[in-house]
Amino acid sequence: MSKIIVPAALSLLLGSSVLMADSFTTVEYVNVIRSVPSYSTVQEQVPNEKCYDVQEQVNSGDGGNNDVIGAVAGGALGGVLGHNVGGGTGKTAATVAGAVLGTLAGQNVGSKYNTPTNATYRTVRRCEVVNTVQTRQILNGYSNVAKFKGKEIVVDSDQALKQIPVTVTYSY
Repeated sequence: MSKIIVPAALSLLLGSSVLMADSFTTVEYVNVIRSVPSYSTVQEQVPNEKCYDVQEQVNSGDGGNNDVIGAVAGGALGGVLGHNVGGGTGKTAATVAGAVLGTLAGQNVGSKYNTPTNATYRTVRRCEVVNTVQTRQILNGYSNVAKFKGKEIVVDSDQALKQIPVTVTYSY
């Protein structure tokens, strides 16, 4: 009977010691051996105003109405000539036709003399928006590297760290 009691007692003793095993958790701070910055590349369009000067002709106003004057004079002269050509009821039609043809001819002749005699110029500033593409680097954060018990630990953060907290559980 003692052969059965000893193993059972031993088994009960070991089982209770496992159930009564104690453990505790603590935080240890490990020194960072290097912090590596992480960047991303961003492209953006930037509007720029590009300006330049151009010469623009300014009309002085002289000779600007020659085509109107020519049309009126041509219409009157054409009407008089048409009136003298026709006879009877054709006289009215000839007067109207002469006036129309004289107006067109007078306007054409007057427009040839419509250029100013002494043109002047002024400097005008013209501007336009031109988009250029700019590339820049943006800091995303840091990869902080430390060693704990022979293993490398990497923690990403928004700043370079001096130490990394490690939660350690000890059992006995």
